[in-house]
Amino acid sequence: MIISTVNKDIQSFPPFASLPSELLIEIFSTCSLTGDWHIPLTLSKVCRLWRDLIVSAPCIWQTIVVLESRRTMSSIRTQAELWVARSSPLPFNVVLKLTDFERLLPIMSCFLPNIARWMRCTITYDGRTFETSLSDLTLSSPRRILHHLDILLKTPFEDVAGDDEDDVIFFSCGSATYRHISMRVATTKLPHTEMVNPLLFTSLDISETAFEYSVRSPDLLRFLAHCPNLEHLYFHGLSNDEGTLNAPPPSIALPRLHTLLLDQVCNQRSILSHLHLPALRELHLRHINVDYSLEPYYVSEEGDSDDEFHDFSQSPHSDLHTGMGIRKLLSRSHPPLEILDMDLSDMRTKDFRWVFDKLSDLKQFSIVGSDMSDSVVALFMPFVVEDGDGERMSVRLPQLSVLKMYSCQQLSGDALVRALSARVHYTDHATPDATLTTVVISSCNDFTAGNAQELSWDLHDRLHVS
Repeated sequence: MIISTVNKDIQSFPPFASLPSELLIEIFSTCSLTGDWHIPLTLSKVCRLWRDLIVSAPCIWQTIVVLESRRTMSSIRTQAELWVARSSPLPFNVVLKLTDFERLLPIMSCFLPNIARWMRCTITYDGRTFETSLSDLTLSSPRRILHHLDILLKTPFEDVAGDDEDDVIFFSCGSATYRHISMRVATTKLPHTEMVNPLLFTSLDISETAFEYSVRSPDLLRFLAHCPNLEHLYFHGLSNDEGTLNAPPPSIALPRLHTLLLDQVCNQRSILSHLHLPALRELHLRHINVDYSLEPYYVSEEGDSDDEFHDFSQSPHSDLHTGMGIRKLLSRSHPPLEILDMDLSDMRTKDFRWVFDKLSDLKQFSIVGSDMSDSVVALFMPFVVEDGDGERMSVRLPQLSVLKMYSCQQLSGDALVRALSARVHYTDHATPDATLTTVVISSCNDFTAGNAQELSWDLHDRLHVS
């Protein structure tokens, strides 16, 4: 009885071809939510009618289910591009089912170019599910912009208490008019080999958390090649010596980068030597000095010879690498550098001289904990230049207006007084629009109260001593 009733009901159903197109599209849209990523493609192969309806209905393609297991990035990219194109101009949602969290960023890169249409992201991994509404992050902002990428080099979800916030992938910042979408990703290595699309963030922060996750300079540079829009780059290391490279790293151009910070790294020479930064305006080097030997650079370059000044240094190997890295960066890029900040980061005397001779746009120089000697201090003094018209006076760093020196214990107070007094005597009259306006001298033990009094006669309220 039941069987005959079912058969009778089936026979009474109208053929699919007679159903309204709107109803078929609604049915297909519901089917596409079942979790099998290929459902729209499978249904489109049934007949020409279904194919024409599915291809022409963006709503069927709005949910993009990515099953990452055993799939190549090429396959995932092809799927992402097809679904994003066919769902246009409607918004889309991404459901990402991960078995390997290391692939999160490469897969995300397939969708980030269309961030304006991306509404919701659902990620499942190792029994966890976390959802983000990108539309909620940007509120009613008329424009959604990719801003910051924060990469923490660690094992994802290693904190069993869940305090590491590795499930917070997206966050927002910016103004009410322009909300910025930013990302935070935990990974054990930079995924340069699987990247298939450029990462169009304007700011990038990479932080090492343990020596086993340290980044070698070639891997860092190859990853940066996928970040062409960067304006700010911050790299925080753990002072791990990467050893001598077997081959030269790739040279990478970041034409928009204007701020670079390297913190607690030992591969500063390799990084600085292989970046082309024609727009760089701020260079911050922090905690780079080390008192142990470093492996030699993979190739000997002009300037690697011993410093003829033979000045004392507690960190001679890192001084060499820092100075030579800055030399190569300036020679390659000729950037309009305006701020040089060196915190526990030093150079040899010969490197200070070479660098000061090149930085014609530098406005602010700050240095902390340097072993710089009176020979470096003397570089601030005016000097005689001979040219075709005879002799004339000149100064290095001709645009310098702010000089800050903290805990520099190898220089003498008398040398500072001589150099800075002579400099302002010249620049105050010769280039009054480009003279020292702020001088800070703090915790430099050989700079006495008498030195401060003598220097204040020339600098007046421009001098700040502590």
